[in-house]
Amino acid sequence: MFVTDYYTLEPIDGRTALYVIGSDVYGPMGKELIPFERRADAEEFLRDHGGQKIVGFDEAAPELPALIE
Repeated sequence: MFVTDYYTLEPIDGRTALYVIGSDVYGPMGKELIPFERRADAEEFLRDHGGQKIVGFDEAAPELPALIE
């Protein structure tokens, strides 16, 4: 599974990506998890866009609906 890194626009492994939840950035389907390959990028985005937290795939997958509401 691949996702697109928000800053680099490069495909990255969705299972090793870090995701910012609860930000002020919306995708085509509304609230989304915003993926990053590098933790530093995820932390910068979290600060700049009012994100709630950074999660990994294993943490995000089981609770996906609750995380993006």
